Amino acid sequence: MGLISSIKSMFSPLPEGAIRYKGFTIEASPEEDFGRFRINGVISKKGQQRNFTMIDRTSDKENCVEITHQKAKNLIDQKSGNIFI
Repeated sequence: MGLISSIKSMFSPLPEGAIRYKGFTIEASPEEDFGRFRINGVISKKGQQRNFTMIDRTSDKENCVEITHQKAKNLIDQKSGNIFI
């Protein structure tokens, strides 16, 4: 990805439930499971992505999105460059 593409992606709108963090895009996509929401998301950067699902569940969808973002940030902080391996 070239410099211009990188700059454009920084300013392009994100889908609902997505945020940017340290150059990564985190997309939360809570899965409804018997009235509760399971933490589920995708971390992506420069055409690479990692899907993750946690066993954690919450009754509130918005809370699930926040928890998903926090869990993804923790993964990024812990794994950094090795997140796609």
